[in-house]
Amino acid sequence: MTEQGPPAGDSDQSIVEESVELLGTLDFTEYEAKCLVGLTRIQQGTAKEVSEVADVPRARVYDCMDGLQEQGLVDVQQGTPREFRAADPEEAISLLDRRVTETLERLDSLLGRLQAPEAEKAAGDVWVMEGDAEVSERMVGLLEAAEEEVLLAAAVEDLLTTELLDALRAASGRGVDIVIGSPAESIRHQLREALPNAQVLETWTWWESHPIQPGAVSAILMVDGGQLLVSGDIETSLPGVRKHRAVWTDGDSAPLIGMMRPLLADAIRSGAKQTV
Repeated sequence: MTEQGPPAGDSDQSIVEESVELLGTLDFTEYEAKCLVGLTRIQQGTAKEVSEVADVPRARVYDCMDGLQEQGLVDVQQGTPREFRAADPEEAISLLDRRVTETLERLDSLLGRLQAPEAEKAAGDVWVMEGDAEVSERMVGLLEAAEEEVLLAAAVEDLLTTELLDALRAASGRGVDIVIGSPAESIRHQLREALPNAQVLETWTWWESHPIQPGAVSAILMVDGGQLLVSGDIETSLPGVRKHRAVWTDGDSAPLIGMMRPLLADAIRSGAKQTV
């Protein structure tokens, strides 16, 4: 007996569902999203045909089409019955992109006007954050602003996400001087492969063993001598579950910056474990 694969329509259905879900994130109602996707599938049709393809009550199709027409996503041909035609996908995406861009630009303008003048001078405050993804994302944000120098000490692979490695590569491509220290050979190998122009060294300054013990420093990042993040490995209330907590600052006015820069630079470069 020959084993059969999934029905041919399964792939299309998953594309339909994901398209409807994504349109929902752009403030389309569920019926509007379904109508637009359904009409795109048949390109042109009546309310009855759209209703059948999109699984939307026919009475609601007309309302949805009127709204989509106003946005330039649907053309209407008057007649009995009326027919509707979906905009070309590239044209539809261009229209949506312009709408989102205009919204973000307007929001940027409004939020900028709401910002208190003294907020601009708040750089240098020390902030606390928790969670592996959150710590990695903050490190990426700091790296994206790097112009001259990156000093990184890393003892866990969890924080070396694809995005973080990409940010390090981009900084290296901009000519940023990158020096990295780690007690783990696997981490050093990964970073040497990803960053052939970076200086990757063995260092044990903050660690007695690897894998690191709960509560130990997991990573230290300094960018351009004025932005600093220190992450620690912490245990949670769940047995065997650990995560990262970090303190960070994006301004060189914090006292922590002046103290940490020479220590970090020296520790990475000269804190290598001695071998015999």
